[in-house]
This record gives sequence, structure tokens and C-alpha cells, in this order.
Amino acid sequence: DVLFNMLTSLCMLVFTGEIIAASIGYSEYFLGFFFQLDLISTVTLLFDLTWVGNLLYCKTQDSQLHWRSTGGVLEKAVAKLTDTRAGRTVRILRLVRLGKLYKLYRNALEQMEKVKEAQTGPGSSQSPRPSVRSGSSGTSGAEDELSSADGSNKNVTEPEKIREPETRVGKKLSDMTTRRVIVLVLAMLFTQSLFEGSEDFEFSGSAGAEQIYERWRSWCPLEDFRNASSWCFTSSEKEGSHLGRADHRSWYEHFLLSFLYSHSSGDFAWRLFWIGIGSQTATDQYQGNASAFIGELARLNQARYLGSLALPTDELWHWDSRYANKNWVNPVLPLSSETKQKLTQPWQEQCLGFYGVSLYTRPYGETYVSDTDCAISQELRCNEVQYHSPLAKTPAERAQVNMLFAFDTRFSSQAEAGYSILQTVFICFAVGIGAWSFSKDINAILLQPIESIMEKVEAIKDNPLAAIKLGDIEYRRELEEKEGRKLSILNMEASTKSFMQFLASKKRIRGELLETQILERTLIKLGGLLALGFGEAGAEIIGNNLQGGASASVNAMVPGQEVDAILGFCSIHHFGDATEVLKESVMVFVNQVSEIVHGCADNFHGSPNKNIGGNSFLIVWRIRDQNVQHRTKLADLAVMSFIRISTEVQKSRVLAQYRTHPGLQQRVHKYRVQLGFGLHCGWTIEGAIGSKYKIDASYLSPNVNVASRLEAASSYFGTWILLSQFMLDICSDHLTSFFREIDRVTVTGSRMPIRLYTLDLDHSKIAVKQNVGEGNLKIGNRFKLRQIRETLKNEKWAEDYRVTDHLNEDTDFVTMRQGFSKEFFERFNVGFRNYLAGQWLVARDLLLTCHYSSEKCLSSDTQGLDDIPEDGPARTLLAFMEQSSWVPPPDWRGHRDLLAGVEDE
Repeated sequence: DVLFNMLTSLCMLVFTGEIIAASIGYSEYFLGFFFQLDLISTVTLLFDLTWVGNLLYCKTQDSQLHWRSTGGVLEKAVAKLTDTRAGRTVRILRLVRLGKLYKLYRNALEQMEKVKEAQTGPGSSQSPRPSVRSGSSGTSGAEDELSSADGSNKNVTEPEKIREPETRVGKKLSDMTTRRVIVLVLAMLFTQSLFEGSEDFEFSGSAGAEQIYERWRSWCPLEDFRNASSWCFTSSEKEGSHLGRADHRSWYEHFLLSFLYSHSSGDFAWRLFWIGIGSQTATDQYQGNASAFIGELARLNQARYLGSLALPTDELWHWDSRYANKNWVNPVLPLSSETKQKLTQPWQEQCLGFYGVSLYTRPYGETYVSDTDCAISQELRCNEVQYHSPLAKTPAERAQVNMLFAFDTRFSSQAEAGYSILQTVFICFAVGIGAWSFSKDINAILLQPIESIMEKVEAIKDNPLAAIKLGDIEYRRELEEKEGRKLSILNMEASTKSFMQFLASKKRIRGELLETQILERTLIKLGGLLALGFGEAGAEIIGNNLQGGASASVNAMVPGQEVDAILGFCSIHHFGDATEVLKESVMVFVNQVSEIVHGCADNFHGSPNKNIGGNSFLIVWRIRDQNVQHRTKLADLAVMSFIRISTEVQKSRVLAQYRTHPGLQQRVHKYRVQLGFGLHCGWTIEGAIGSKYKIDASYLSPNVNVASRLEAASSYFGTWILLSQFMLDICSDHLTSFFREIDRVTVTGSRMPIRLYTLDLDHSKIAVKQNVGEGNLKIGNRFKLRQIRETLKNEKWAEDYRVTDHLNEDTDFVTMRQGFSKEFFERFNVGFRNYLAGQWLVARDLLLTCHYSSEKCLSSDTQGLDDIPEDGPARTLLAFMEQSSWVPPPDWRGHRDLLAGVEDE
């Protein structure tokens, strides 16, 4: 007990220090729920200190003497020295510490989450991909999930799924639910004792005490008047003078020994530990010799009381043969020799004013301070002993002779302690299961959808462009869940399968969506619409507004930011005629072209920004770092993107239908859908344009205007694409070998002359494809299509991917380049150099021979102007020189104003 008290005191000090530290360190802790829980848990440790417990619910000898001196009922007090209700209340109070266990469990979980987050960290860095917003380079989280849908992409490693932190709503609701469960369980335990009945039932110890006392009274009648005493208290009277007293004494000892034997062993939960006799009459009469008189009166097997019925000292084993038997239904064991010896000697142990003997056999070598020390206080705690005293006696009889029987309840106390442990474990499970059951439906219906919604909000906040793919991800998950349920049902037995199919049909009939599901799907749609509407230029607007979660106001007019980018314009030729002819169907026509333009741009890491006037498209490739290799790769991909767009427009079966449209053929001879392109690079301002009523996310800078002018000039030069020299400066050397310089001009937005380049392709050589396109596949294959597109897109960013290698292997590109001979390029290059040098007559003669085929170049009449070449740039230069009669202006410096030429055209 001393060691236990020391450990308990140490725990109290630690808990007190924790309460003080938490009150100082956490502002929400002091006077909060867990403060009260910790305080009560710490206070309950006081009840575990043995000396505190004894003061609270153990009656002492002094209190017994006080009750006896004040005329209280000693027997009732002695019969219940342990206050069971107080003890039970203390045991319930200890259960409050379960709340502390929950608190420690919760703190441990939070600490584990912090450690896990610290270990995972931000992840390994990757090379930035120019096609998506910063922070989501390359394949975003949503794209990764799609690209690994069926595990076929072995080159893409699926990122480790990190558990998202619990939402604040989830923490709050889970905390409140668990608190209420703890309070509910403790309240039930506390109030349970109020509805329990009395436990004052008669035990065999009480019945035996009454019978033994009655036998004593038969042997030594107790006179029921104040001044008279029984004969056994008168020392002058001869013990054998009264006939039959030996028989009565013999019966008394028979009852007593039978009671001692049966209650010191056997199946009784309580074992008789100590018996004693007390007499107020003897104490008053004999004063200091009262202990010797009472001890001598109480001892058994005295010849002066039993006469010839007394046994010799060495024949006390006859007691064992008479009162003990192992074969009885309730086996009774013999008493030890030490116990028999103590019973036949004067009873000297003094306990609670009684003189008696202990049936407890001390271990070898263990002694008390004196033989009169009370074995009860030496061996048993106050809650391990139960007292019984006869109640069928008058106060006068009680004053003359009273008896006390003390029972050892350690066996039942240990069993009760075990049950208490089981009760604690059960309550732990009850609290846990209760909290889990209360929060299960809340988690499934409310918290998990909220957490899912927050995950999507975080994904949109980190990468607004990924919102487009969230709908596909959710749809794929739903399909996987349905397929999983079907497979599980197929693997069941017939009876179980029928039952599960019945439940599934009932669920389909109900089929209503919860508000949280509607909100989640609406968020996905809104996020997708925002990403489609704002594009990459508006990603910063979306992200900044979602960052400020504390405010519901929208601040769309965020400051712009300067970025380096490749700017591409493409425009539909003869769009005015198409609009007048197609009327309402022009929207379908534009969307069909947009599908090709946007799809090809995205496949080559471009970001479609906006549509201008219905016929023009702005495509942007943001340059996110200064790595030369990345810039070169991005420029090559931009050029490749426009090559692919122009090719797919000519191969499209849908757009080929417009070649036979009567209205379009009447307006434009041999009409076919054609696009003009312009590519330039430089700085630009990315941000929102508009007001609080309407905004557009776009790019503003002179370089945007230059790209637009280049696209517009493509028709003037008769080419499908124009590129600036700044664009060629960042392209790879292998790709620049395909380009041809066609002029040097000044344009609005550029103070310095710009060299113009084109890429010669004959799109008339491309045949319309006959196979079914991706857009016509079933909707169920869209995940596979997205996976294929993302895989091909990522392959283009690989280090071993070169655009020129792909072009040389592309049959369409090779076919479109076959019609341009080497002789054509050499003649145009020489003529162009003379044009720049001001030798316009020489340039005229050379440019007039610039036919695509080498045979026609060699056989052309260089002296006549009738055989004009079909090459657009050559015709444009010839027309410009012819305006000044083949004589350059006096201020000719090798370049001209592009705007004047385009306006003249």
C-alpha cells in the first residue's frame, strides 16, 4: 500500500502539472470540457490513496466507541462498517478517467498525423510542364488518377495516396459526439445506484451468529433487569452447581465449532476470519481484570464448564472428524493446530472493544507486536472485512454479553475488482462503439461528403484547370463501384445473390440524391465551367478567390502578372461568307473547328485562351522557367501543334461536308475549311480584363498584337502560317531548317523590323480520313481516351522526344512537303536576298522562276511576266516591287511597313 500510495501521489503531481501547463499553453483549454475532465480525473486519484479511502468510507474503532457511548445501535453500525454506496460511487468516479484516455488517444492521433505529414513532405520535385498552372506541372493529381485507371500506363507512377486531414467540421462534430457519449455513460452509471434497492439481506453469517448467541443464552441466561447479573459473571458461584449447564455449554460449543468449520473453508465467498466476545458488565465489574475474565470465559473446551464432555488437549482432532469432511456436498476442511490451540486458550486479541481469536494462520516467522494486537487491522483493509453481530437481544443483554464475527471478504473483493476491470473495458467499448455508431451515419451522410467537397475545393484552388477532369474522375469511380458490386453479387450463393439483387433494386427505386451529393456534383460542374470559361489566364483569379475562405466576397479584379509566353493566333478564312450562309448553324461550325483547335493545342501542352469574333483563336504556351531546353521544347511543340491543327482540319470528315455545301460553293469557288496561323513569343500581362459586371481572363501586350498581325498577314502572303524571328530564335536547329524567310517588315507593336518565316506545306495533298474519330466513340470509353491522350501528351515532354523526328516519320507531313523542290528554295532564297539588297530587277527575274517543281523552274521563261509562280510569298513580293516599277524607294533599308501592304490588299 505504501508503494501504491507513492505512485498514486506521483501521478497526481504529473496530472496537476499537465493541467497547469495546458491551461497556460492552450487558450481554449481552461474551464473547457477537457479541463473539467482532467480535474475530476485527478481528484479521483485521491480516493485511491488508502488513508483517504479509509477516512471516506471506513468506520474506525473510535467511531464505534462514540456510537456506543451515545447509545447508538452498535450492531447496525458494526454490520455495515464499509459504506458500500460510497465505495460504489468512488468506483464510478474513477471511470471519469476514461475521458482522459480518450483525450490521450485523440492527441496521439493528431501527433501521428503531424509526423506523417512531416515525413511525406511536399514530394519530389519534377520538371515544370508549361501546359498547366504552376504547382501542377506535368500530369496533375486528377490526371494521374485517370492515367492509371486500368494500370496500363507503366511509365507513369501513381503517387502515394496521402490521407487528407480531417475537416474542422468533422473534428468539431466528432468531438462533441464523443463528449456526449462519455457524459451519457457516466450519467447512467451515477443514476443507476439511485434506483437500486437495499442490499441489507441476511447472510449465513448473520443466521449463525443468532443461533450461537441463543445457545450462549441457554447456557448463561442473561437477566433482563439492571442490577442483576448472570451466574457466569459471578465468580463465587460454583460452575457445576446448576444441573444441565454442562449440556448447554456443550451445545453452545457445538454450534460455535460447526459455524467455525463451515465458514473457514468450503464454497462460501466470505471466510470467517475472527470471532470475539465483549461485555460491558464484566468491564464495569472487573475493571483492569476484565480482559482476563472475558478471555477465560470465552475459551473453548474448559473442563469446569463441560465436565466430562471436555476433550483432552491432545485429542482435539476429534473436532476435525466431527465437523470436517471433504466428501460433503459443501466440503469442509479441518482447522489448523494453531487455530485449535488459540480457541482453547484465553481469547486475548482486542478488536473494536471485543476479545477474541483469529482463525488466520500467520506465515512462518511473521509475528505481531504483541499477542493482543488485532489481527483484523493487521491483515485486512477496512473494505476487505465484513462484520456480523447478533441482533435478537435486548440492550440489557447486549451490555452483559455481545459477540462479533469478522469475515474475510478478500476473495469477493478480488472478484469484484476483476468485474470492475471488465466493466471498465466494457465501458471503453461502449463509449467507443457508441461514439462510432452515433457518428457513423453522420460521417456517411454529412462529414464524408463535406470532406470530399473540401478535397475538390483544395484541388481547384491549387490547380483550377484540373476541375475539368473532376467530373470524369467521379463518373469513373461510380462505374467502378457499380462493377465492384456486380462482381461481389456474382460471387455470392444463389440465395444471398437474390437477396442482394432485391436490395439493389429497392435502392434503385428510391434513388434520390442527398443534398450533399447534389452540392458536390454542382461544385464539380461549377469548377469545370470556371476552368473552361477562364482558362489558364484566369487560373490565378480562381485560385486567389478560393484562398480567402473566410470571406464570401468575390474579387475578380486581381492584379495582372507579367509572364513570358508563346502566343499563337489562328483564324478561319472566309468566315464572313460562312456566317451569312450558315446562319444559326454557324455556331455548330465554329464549335466543330474549336474541337480540333483546342484538342490539338492541349495535346501539345498549349492552353486555349479565348475566341475573338467567332473566327479567331488565341493559344498560349506559358514559359515558366529559364531553362533553355524547356523553352526550345515548348517552341517546337507550339509549331507542331499548328501543323497538327491544319492537318486535322483537312482530314476531318465533319468539316469535309462543307466542301459540298451549295451556298458556300456559290460564295467561294472550291470552298474548303482553311485556317491561317501566326506565331510569336515575348512578354505579356496575364490577368482579368473588364469590370465588376463582366470580366475576361486574357493576355495584353504589344506581342499579342504582333501575333495577331502575323495571322492576319498570312492571307496577304498566301501562306497558311507566319512566324516571327523571335519564335525561330527559341526553336530547335533541326526544326528551323524547315522554315523559309519570306520578308522583313515592321508591324504595330514592334519598333524593330521583324523577319517573317513560313513553313511550306501543301494541304491539298491530305485526304479526308475514313475511320471513325474519337469523338464518335461511346461515352463509356472516354476514360480510356483521356488516358491515351494524357499518356501521349506526357510522352511529348520526355527528353528523348524530338518534334523533327516525329515530323520526318509523319506520313501526312512528308506528303505535304513532297511538292516543294530544292531548286525552288534555292531560287527563292537568292531572289529574296536581292530583294533585301535593293536589286529588285534581279529579284524579279529570280522570283518569276520560283515554281515548286524543279522542272518548271528550269523551263520557265524568265523574260516574261505572264508565267506568275503559284507561291504566295513570291507573288506578294513581285506585286510589292511592281508598285514602284521595280525600283526601290530612296530610303529602302531592306524592310517595309506590313500594315500598308495588308490594308492595300
